[in-house]
This record gives sequence, structure tokens and C-alpha cells, in this order.
Amino acid sequence: MSFTFNLNYFYYFLILKTIIIMLKFTIGADISKDKINFALRFLNDYLLEKEVENTTSALNKFIKEVQSLIKTIAKEKKSEFTLEFIMEHTGIYGNLLIECLAGHKLTMYVIAGLEIKNSTGISRGKNDKIDAKRIADYGVRFADKMKPYTLCDQTLSELKGLNTLRTQMVRIKAQLTQANDDIKKFQSKELQKKSNKLKKPIMNELDEAIEKIEAQMLELIKSDESIYENYKIAQSVPGVGKIVAVAFICATNNFTKFESAKALGSYCGVVPFGKESGRFKGKDKVSPIANKALKTLLHLGAVASIGGNNPFAVYYKRKVTEDKKNKMLALNNVRNKIVKTMFACIKNKTKYKADYTFSFAA
Repeated sequence: MSFTFNLNYFYYFLILKTIIIMLKFTIGADISKDKINFALRFLNDYLLEKEVENTTSALNKFIKEVQSLIKTIAKEKKSEFTLEFIMEHTGIYGNLLIECLAGHKLTMYVIAGLEIKNSTGISRGKNDKIDAKRIADYGVRFADKMKPYTLCDQTLSELKGLNTLRTQMVRIKAQLTQANDDIKKFQSKELQKKSNKLKKPIMNELDEAIEKIEAQMLELIKSDESIYENYKIAQSVPGVGKIVAVAFICATNNFTKFESAKALGSYCGVVPFGKESGRFKGKDKVSPIANKALKTLLHLGAVASIGGNNPFAVYYKRKVTEDKKNKMLALNNVRNKIVKTMFACIKNKTKYKADYTFSFAA
């Protein structure tokens, strides 16, 4: 009796064995300002549910506790294991957890809250414990679609903070300015003078603060060669000024977050999507799910560009006059064109040229 050894079967056996013995643990984290609820899921069971203070010491203690528990289970089963943390994007409230996980070199995923909500289907009841479980469930169901979260470098992190602070200052200034019309209409002239006298030093302080923030932002940008290069390239595109350029650098992690111009345009809410079902065919429309701040900046940039002497202005006029397009539709086409052009220029590391065709514009 002869026995023929097949090397391919041996490799398949090793792969199958690796898959079988690799234990996967997923932790859902529901984050709030003062506390974080965790739910540790293994297979179809929840091994641990715990509420932890949102402080560095408490989070590090919890992470060590979880690692100890998982190592014990893996040792009993004589298996290797993976541990992944899934959390919603909650702004600065999640920073401490992200820093702690990075310090322990653990894999983490930061997902938009709306994406998790839409994935749960019809659900009843809501509290922090339930939300932590649902986040863990999302991590198990959509493991193949998620991308690990990586920390920004120090320069980009500081730039984001300064850009957020500038936005807050501009918003406060706008609120004070917009109230002037109401004051003129409904208040006496004497009260108007008093109000303006009180507001003037505040407005001056805000202007100075905004100028200082912008100066610090520029210093940060110039300190990083990669960011500064993209900053200059982005501003070469019609309709993209320094504020728009900084906003896109922050939102896209210096243009590394999105793989295509269409994905970036969709994130900004300027890419139209079709709506069809059976015989019904609706008009292509942009989605309301978007980064509204970037969309607003793009709108202002598009309005500025169509008023100038550049190919975007010619494109807009052709859409309105020859193609008989609605003005807002034509303006959105310009917004989309700005995103595509900027993305292509960045990827090609080339400043905008009116007669140049980019291969990354799709």
C-alpha cells in the first residue's frame, strides 16, 4: 500500500487549523463625557459588561483587566486571540480611550454613529448598555468592511484643534453681526448706540483672535513638508482659498482618508445619486448625509469661482445658458468639479493647470 503526500493539502490543513484556533474578541464602547460603557463579545455571548469612568487611569485599568481575562480564556483553549475595540465617533470625548488603546497597541475602529444606527434595523429600547452591545454587534457583522483607525501625527492633530477653535470664533462673530438688523428695526437709536459700543471691543478681540489662530495654523502647516505641499496645491484650484484648503486637510487627514474623488465628494454631499425602483426612475439627487461644514465652504468657493475668469466660470455659464440647467444644479456641478480637481491635483502632486487632464479625477 503506497501513500502519496500532497503538499497542497498540508497547506490547506495549516490554514484551516489557524482559522479554527484563532479566537476573536470584540468590545463595543458607548462613549459619553463622563463615562464609557463597554460590552465584550465572544462568539454569540457577552463575557463582560462594565461602566468605566472616562479618565486615563480608569481606562488603562479596564484594558489590562480585559487583556487578563482574554489571555486566561485563550490559555484554557490553547489558542491565539485577537482583540478589537469598536466605538462611535464622538469628537473629543473619545480621545482618552483612543490614546489608551494606542498606548497598548490595540486595534480600534471609529465608526460614524449614523452608520451603526442604520445597520441595526428595527430596534426598541435604548440606553448606554444596549448601545455598547449594538456597537459590538456591528463590529462582528461588518468586520470585513471596517478599516482600523490610526492616530494623526501631532502636527495634524494640533491643526485640527486650531481649525475647530477658529470655526467657533467665526460663529460667535457671525451671531453678533447678524443681530444688527434686528437691533436697527426693533430698538431705539439710543439703545443701538449702547449696544454697538459694548460689542465693538468684543468684535475687535474676536478679529484679533482669529488672525492669531490663522497665523499659528500657517506656522504649523509650514512645519510639515507634506501638509504644506498639499496646502499650496489645493489653493491653486479655483474656488479654494486658505480656509477651504485647511478644512479639507483636516477632514481628510491630509488627503489620506479617501481613496477616490467620488468618495470625498459623497462625504461633502455634492455627488448626486440615482433613485430607481421597478418602473419608477427619479431624478439624481445629492444626499443630505454629508459634512455640512465642508459643503458650505465648497458652496462659497463655487460662488467665488463662477464670478471670476477661469474654466469653472465658463463651465457654469455653459451649463446654465446652453444646457439650460437649473442654476443650483449647475452650481453643485461646480462644487463637485472643485472636489474632483483638487483631489486629482493632490494625488498627482501637481498644481492646477486649466489645460491639463488628470488621471485621478474619477
